[in-house]
Formats: sequence, structure tokens, C-alpha cells
Amino acid sequence: MTTIQAYSRPRARFSWGSLLGRIALFLCVLGWIFPLYWLLNSSLKNKVDVQSAVPVWYPRTLTWDNFDWVANNLERDPLVRSAIVVLVSVGIALVFGPLMAYALSRFKFSKSKDLQFWIITTRMLPPAALIMPYYFLFNRLELLNTNLGLILLYTTVNLPLTTWIMLAYLQGMSVEMEEAALIDGCTRWGAFRKVTLPAVRSAVAACGLITLILTWNEFFIAFIITSSNITFPVQVSTFLATGMNPEYGHMSAAGVLLSLPPALLAIIFRNQLISGLHAFAGGK
Repeated sequence: MTTIQAYSRPRARFSWGSLLGRIALFLCVLGWIFPLYWLLNSSLKNKVDVQSAVPVWYPRTLTWDNFDWVANNLERDPLVRSAIVVLVSVGIALVFGPLMAYALSRFKFSKSKDLQFWIITTRMLPPAALIMPYYFLFNRLELLNTNLGLILLYTTVNLPLTTWIMLAYLQGMSVEMEEAALIDGCTRWGAFRKVTLPAVRSAVAACGLITLILTWNEFFIAFIITSSNITFPVQVSTFLATGMNPEYGHMSAAGVLLSLPPALLAIIFRNQLISGLHAFAGGK
């Protein structure tokens, strides 16, 4: 008679390193989530609780007064202007970014590595170091406080990021299908349009999501370049106070409304977003 012994999984060994890693991860996640929670918490509290010296960790009585005030005082033009500027600048970056990345990945020349490094260094510089030259240049060209000026600046910021992400994808792709298309009579442009571009549609979508979220939330450039034709993030900053009286509840409610579009996009297209960030970090 055969005896069947029950299989028992080996018991995992306790590791202080694993425990400390989990604690560190939990603290990092908590540090990321807490500001978002406090933003939503402040938007749903009355003014007394918001300005209380003792922190009120949750709304004692839910109120929508802050959102009502923002809805009644929110101007339509900054919201429309933000949508136009973001969509146009992101669209331009998505058209030229893949083309630049394709040229850098498929055509090798003596300074190609230097050019790739220069492209990514444009993202390393802080905006404060670049904004004044752009300000003086736009002042001469009469582009201050215009949609065209914002579109040009945002395109300048988004194009290197889009190119770098697409470059990471294209360098990890096999070129056999492109070579087969060229042998069959396709031009280089035809091979890119019919073979390469359909294969990297997910990468283009990831670039679009990343640049759209970053551009929609951008405040510093718009605050310096515009004065009356402001964008939605700049308008949100004006809700901080009424006269000399701080209005943190109004500011929090406006911040929640500002955060909703990118948050929803990030949740819906989270797989493409993670893929794009992985490529930007150097993954294949």
C-alpha cells in the first residue's frame, strides 16, 4: 500500500531586511497618500475646522460649501485655455518626438550619443534656470501672456521627454521587420509608418499620458509667462485668500478639481503609464 504524504510548503524564514523594507515601503506610500487625503479632507470641512489650531483628522460634518464657492467663482476661460494649450503642445510633441527618436535609434553618426545626452539634460535643468531667458526672448517677440507663447514653451519642455521615452522603446525593438519592409520596396518613411509606428502605439500612448499629466499640472511657467490670460492651475492659486483672509478650504476644493482629470487618466491607463515610466528609467 502506497502512502501519500501531504505536501507542506516550506515555512518562510524571518528576515529583518525584509521587514525593514516593508516598513520603509509603507512609510513611503503613506507619505505619498497623506497629502492627497489632507487635500480632500480640507475641501470637505468647514472654515472653523480647516483653520483649527488642533488638526481635525476627518470632517466632523461634511460640507460642500467649498466646492459650491469654487463652482460659482471659477472662470471658464482659464479652464478652456489650459485644455487648448495642453492638447496642442502634447500633440506636437507626439508628432515630432517619435520621429526624432527613430532618427536617433536607426541612423548612427559620430555625435549621436552626445546628442542623446544633450536631449535628456534639457530635462535636468530646473525651470527657474531657464524661465528668465525665455521671458526676455518672449518679451521681445511679444509672446508674453499669449497662448502661442505657452504652447511653444510647453512643447520645448515636452519634446525632449517624449523623444527620450520613445528612444528607449525603439532601441529595444528588433529591426528585422523594418529591414524586410525595405527589401520589399518600402521607403524608410514607409517602413516607419507601416511597421515601426504600429508596433510602438502603446509607447506613444504612454508618452501622451505622461506629458499630458505633467503639462496639465504645470504652474511655474504659466505663472511667470502669463498675467491676465492665465491657465487653470494659476487660477487655482488665486483661491488661496479673499483679501487678507486665507481660504484654505476653497484652495483645497479647487485643488481637488484640478487633480481629478490627471488622476482619472492615470487610473484608467495605469498599465501604459507604468510602461512609459519604466522605459524612461531605462527599462526595455
